[in-house]
Amino acid sequence: MAEQHSQTASEVPKSIGGAGQGVKIAVVLAFVLVISVGILLLANKAVSDKESGMLENQHKRFQLLTQGRVEVIGAWLVNLSQQGDRLIKSDLFRLYAAEIDAYGEDLSSLFGAIRSEDALQEDGEVLAEQLPMMENMLREFSTYAGFLNARILNKKGEAYIATDGHLPPMNEDQQASATAAIMENSPQYSALRKTAQGLEMDVFVPIYPPDAVGGTEEGPREGAVGALMMTRQVSGEITELLSNSPLAVRGEKTRLMQKIGPVYREVTPWTADGFIDVTSPLKFAEDGHLLFGVRPSIADDTEKVFSLGIRIPGPAWWLVQEIDYDAAMNPVEEFNRTVYIVAGLGILTAFLIAGLAWWILTGVQSQRIAGEFKALASQIDDQKRFIDSINANIDEFITLKDTQGKFTYVNDAFAAAASRPKEELIGMDAAAVFGFDTAKRLGSIDDVVIRENRKETISEPIFLRSQRHQFQISKSPYCNAAGVCEGIVEVYRDITEFVAAQEKNKRLIKNAMEALGSTIEAADPYLGGHTKLLAGLSVEVAKAMHLSEMDIAEIETAANLSQIGKMFVPNEILTKPGKLTDEEMATMEEHVEHAYRILKDIDIAEGVLTAIYQMNERLDGTGYPKKIKENDIIMLARILSVLNVFCAMIRPRAYRGAKEPQQALDILSSESSKFDSAVVAALANVITTPAGERLLSTKD
Repeated sequence: MAEQHSQTASEVPKSIGGAGQGVKIAVVLAFVLVISVGILLLANKAVSDKESGMLENQHKRFQLLTQGRVEVIGAWLVNLSQQGDRLIKSDLFRLYAAEIDAYGEDLSSLFGAIRSEDALQEDGEVLAEQLPMMENMLREFSTYAGFLNARILNKKGEAYIATDGHLPPMNEDQQASATAAIMENSPQYSALRKTAQGLEMDVFVPIYPPDAVGGTEEGPREGAVGALMMTRQVSGEITELLSNSPLAVRGEKTRLMQKIGPVYREVTPWTADGFIDVTSPLKFAEDGHLLFGVRPSIADDTEKVFSLGIRIPGPAWWLVQEIDYDAAMNPVEEFNRTVYIVAGLGILTAFLIAGLAWWILTGVQSQRIAGEFKALASQIDDQKRFIDSINANIDEFITLKDTQGKFTYVNDAFAAAASRPKEELIGMDAAAVFGFDTAKRLGSIDDVVIRENRKETISEPIFLRSQRHQFQISKSPYCNAAGVCEGIVEVYRDITEFVAAQEKNKRLIKNAMEALGSTIEAADPYLGGHTKLLAGLSVEVAKAMHLSEMDIAEIETAANLSQIGKMFVPNEILTKPGKLTDEEMATMEEHVEHAYRILKDIDIAEGVLTAIYQMNERLDGTGYPKKIKENDIIMLARILSVLNVFCAMIRPRAYRGAKEPQQALDILSSESSKFDSAVVAALANVITTPAGERLLSTKD
């Protein structure tokens, strides 16, 4: 009996720790508490750092965006004021303004004299006789420069010439701005105002006497005798300046605010009133800027936003960049949730470890082992759910293929795009999902990834649900512990919008070059449409001669910029109806050097610059500017040389009529010593094609 009792007692597990068990449990619990507090402190530190980093990044982002746009707006304002240089730098206008300033009599009697028989002093008669001519010059300038109207003001702010033929009264703000432009010797800008045509503003530029230095970009400025006032409709330009950048994120807005008296108003060209009163309180820094911070939106004081405002030099304007508070904080809140979930998992793990230690201290070995497995299973399950939740919420497609190209794993995004359940996709290959041709392109580098055990990235189009998408696909080897590659991990990133944005930027650049060409041609009425026809025919001839895509792009750019140097040739030479003198011809030929000076410091292909510089050279060395011959002239320049002369001959000039295309071709063919016969032959073929006929149909 005693022996049986002894055996039974030996089977009973003994408690580990004896009388010190309670102390050990207390130590374990204290350890868990310390770990939990540490995890929470780290979590709070991570959350605090994330929020600080977000605010710092947002601040820097706003500074870059607003400073860039402020510089653009400043440049636009300077450009508006500099447009007046064409008039105020005229010695005739300066002399007239100086004589008006020196005229001591009442201006109303002076300008009434041109319509009455009243006697005037001799100086007054001369000024009155010149008035219609000055009005015509002012009206032509206003129309050409795109202003609604313009006025010439004396030192007192009184208008004595206006484009609309009469002198309507000016308000106090306009008179104050005119006086400031004269007294401060610098351009002044009025506040924006709403009219039936849209938003308008006035630009005031000082006028100096003939013997003084003066202009919107010159200095020092002394002795202004009057001011030029120019009124412009700016709704479209303001709307474009405030349009969202492609880099803007959700909830982000760019706003323009101006101050009139004590009132701040947001400029909204797209609304009926054109302005919205800013009702929320504003606190500016000493430098006049609106510091970055959280405040009510200037458009709606019930909307909470992060905003930054920068004072625009010149008018009382502020450019304000805003982003919705919730939209800005959303990444931080998501990060916070993730951090605290992870912290909770860490604390839970610590408690599980504590429970496991408690079971050990109680001496129940089986419970300790079971607790270890349970804790391990719980951790694995938590981690699996965590990873699955990440895979289920990311937009990128993630797949794992074996070495035979069969899918062994796909995430939810891939399954949704393929419109098939994940279970069905397992075991299928790319050909079954995307089709044979697409699968062949996608798998073209799989062997390289597996064989060389390195990552590769490709960009390929894929049709999903009958829509074309452009994907950037990263392929990485999936290896076991021994380093043997067992498959490929693929990550598909949809870059369709990015590619579309790149194409849009290319179109914008092309449109900008065409617009520049049109601006250049506006200086010569007989040059209108020349650049567009030259560019179109040059591209077609380059294609007919089987030039590379790079050469075709460069010749189109060169054609669009070929006339840029003529901006610096006097109009009287450009539009002279008769034959140019040797001196005038030398001045005309300088347009090549002007073009080279403008374009040489721009990030532009060397082939474009060389083609523009050599397009007026001839094979026999009779061209300009360097009189080079034969093979020294690049092919792009030879094509432009032929096409430039051809386009000029088939369009009318002041001293002759337009020639028929065949006549022009005959002339070019007869000048084989000057023009490349291969280019002339290619041109002859091009003008008989549908594309060539379409281009020639628009030559008039």
